[in-house]
Amino acid sequence: MDQSRIWLLLARKISGESTLDELRELEMLLKDEPALSYYASLMKEIELVTPDPVTDVEMALEKHLELIWAPPVQAKRSKRVLLFRSMAVAASVLIAGVAIWGIWSNRGQRLSKQDLLVSEVLTKHGSRSKVTLPDNSIVWLNVGSKLNYDYGKSDSREVILEGEAFFDVQKDEKRPFLIHTRKMDITVLGTSFNVRAYREDKTVETSLIQGKVEVTIKGDKPKKIILTPNQKIVLPNQEITITAPSNALSTGKEHYLLSEVRVNPQDSLVAETAWKENYLIFNNERFEDIAIKMERWFDVNIVFQDSSVKNYRFTGTFTNETVEQTLDALEFSSRFHYQIDKKKVIIKR
Repeated sequence: MDQSRIWLLLARKISGESTLDELRELEMLLKDEPALSYYASLMKEIELVTPDPVTDVEMALEKHLELIWAPPVQAKRSKRVLLFRSMAVAASVLIAGVAIWGIWSNRGQRLSKQDLLVSEVLTKHGSRSKVTLPDNSIVWLNVGSKLNYDYGKSDSREVILEGEAFFDVQKDEKRPFLIHTRKMDITVLGTSFNVRAYREDKTVETSLIQGKVEVTIKGDKPKKIILTPNQKIVLPNQEITITAPSNALSTGKEHYLLSEVRVNPQDSLVAETAWKENYLIFNNERFEDIAIKMERWFDVNIVFQDSSVKNYRFTGTFTNETVEQTLDALEFSSRFHYQIDKKKVIIKR
């Protein structure tokens, strides 16, 4: 297949000049090129900034290349010089394709002795992303997360996750799908599950929705645990010292807890994966822990002026609310006040 046609259609799509027939053609071409589907998902994050003056072409192309690895910004559309814009976009997409192809062609190379993986996808606070991997497995990345991967090995599929992600893995019995986190590794053949492994959280967990996964708890004595549908495993985060619950199991120094995922009987929402559908859920959680979630979700910094407020507990479900609306709802049920200064939120009694 002539891949230049795909890059041209991507350029027209990003510039907002695609016809309906061209969009359908692009969709059909990408179905025949699974590897390029992932790059197309990266290109969706590129927003156009038309340079002024128009003669500054080199600067425009440089900015487009930077935007490939930067978080999305608000698009600034200009009706002037449409011909220049199309040429700039086409050129930037072509260069982006060369850059991405360079990474892809060297996918078997490791970055360091620690076996870091080559390709990386990032989501900043306040931003979520859906990524289609080269084998057509789909990953939803929650806010403030990072996914590294390398399909250079012929007999396996491996990714490294920091943060939270929901995986819908394509079945391939000959090539198991491996997810590495700091506290545990997850091995699957084909299934749907959620992994939460933020460094700053008190716990890390894996929640299985469909299929079967094998979780390997890292430590002095690694232990393998098989999860069944609607079951989850929770481990304390090594960087944060917490007291293990009385019903926690143990593998040497490592404690873990097996439990069922939480399903809301009113709307059938699964609490562990509701974020994928744009729901922010609190279930009898301390305000201090809720604040960490809100910082990621709304891209803000929350400061408590009174430490006693940190221990307030809340339960609630939010979707599409702003940070102010969410705080207003919490404030209605408990005695505290807040003020917002740009991205800083101050909580006080």
